[in-house]
Amino acid sequence: MTSPNGYTVLVADDEEGMRFGLEKTLSLEGYRVLTAASGAEVDRIAAKERVDCAFVDLQLPDVQGLELVSRLRENDTPVVIITAYATVETAVHAMKLGAVDYIQKPFDNRDLVDMADRLCLRGTRASALVPIDGTNELVVESEAMRTIVATIRKVRDTDIPILLQGESGTGKEVLARLIHHQSTRSDKPFMAINCAAIPPELLESELFGHQKGSYTGAHTDKIGKFEVASDGTIFLDEIGDMGTHLQTKLLRALEERSFEAVGSTRAVPLRARIIASTNADLPELIRMKRFRLDLYYRLKGISLTIPPLRERREDIEPLLALFLNRYRLRYQKPGVEVSREAIRYLRAYSWPGNVRELKNAVESAVLLSDGHRPLLPQDFLLENPTDTNLPELWRREKEAIMEVLGRTSFNRSLAAAELGMSRKTLYNKMKKYGIQ
Repeated sequence: MTSPNGYTVLVADDEEGMRFGLEKTLSLEGYRVLTAASGAEVDRIAAKERVDCAFVDLQLPDVQGLELVSRLRENDTPVVIITAYATVETAVHAMKLGAVDYIQKPFDNRDLVDMADRLCLRGTRASALVPIDGTNELVVESEAMRTIVATIRKVRDTDIPILLQGESGTGKEVLARLIHHQSTRSDKPFMAINCAAIPPELLESELFGHQKGSYTGAHTDKIGKFEVASDGTIFLDEIGDMGTHLQTKLLRALEERSFEAVGSTRAVPLRARIIASTNADLPELIRMKRFRLDLYYRLKGISLTIPPLRERREDIEPLLALFLNRYRLRYQKPGVEVSREAIRYLRAYSWPGNVRELKNAVESAVLLSDGHRPLLPQDFLLENPTDTNLPELWRREKEAIMEVLGRTSFNRSLAAAELGMSRKTLYNKMKKYGIQ
């Protein structure tokens, strides 16, 4: 069973009342909570469950909590030690073993929840990230993205062309780079060409090159991207914007596995792998005689459609954590955190600009943050930044809640899970917005 916010917390304490209290507190905030009364139970849970963070009592009947830290850290699980007798020595020892923090009994439940929020958000699950090129990673928490990555692994070392389709900002170039860097061509060039950004009269030369004097302004020979790519990968971004004349030449190059530079008759072998992308409706362009049907079928040897972010909301928080970590480091603001209010808003937001919009929103929020308070919804500049009352923001949140409630026939448990919030939070928001 998954939790509304997507995270699982392990609580290990031999006091039944403590386990029950922590389970109730964290469950009300949307966490899935697993409990253990001994070290043996912790080991059994860790062996079969993915745990996002763990709260472990210092004294368990069969083992010291400190001994469990290193075992849990093998699964990249952040561990917090619970102790009634916190000392500097205990804290230092716990940190050396890999614990990220400790909390002393008696403690405020709010502090515990804040700590769980911080650890789960900051510690993006390793299983949700696929490395690309050493500096970039792809979030694959949702089932849709896992299916896409599984397909990529099957075809990455073939020569079959791949067509990536999806709205602007969904991450088509990121996927193209993943295909290249996971393939046997990874040590060869990756050439990305945006077909919409280059004037049509120059795109042919950019792709295939030209000979000196082949047209006005061709003062020297030019080697095109197809030749430079050699045995690497050519990524044709926004292929739907390519003119029909150039489509014809591209089709011939793909069929004959060779091409000629503008003004030349010398055939150059085409050895690169072709990946194309578009946010356009290619079948509609074909119907309008603006895209060649035969080129469409040639390009879509394998066709992958990337869903918009609003249809894979499980990826929102891992992406938020990924970008938050990236920009905290870039702008040297390690203490920047995100408030629960902001997280809930970001989960419910429709993201018309998809992953690119989220990335830009996080970057601007971190850059402009003074680091003295958690980031609030208005810090992400998704609305008018001068509108401190945010009436438009709340209206859109209400609309999002109403839409999900309607789709789930006002089943508040299902609606809360889809919105990524606890039922208690949903009840409060329904009361706030006067939703009956």
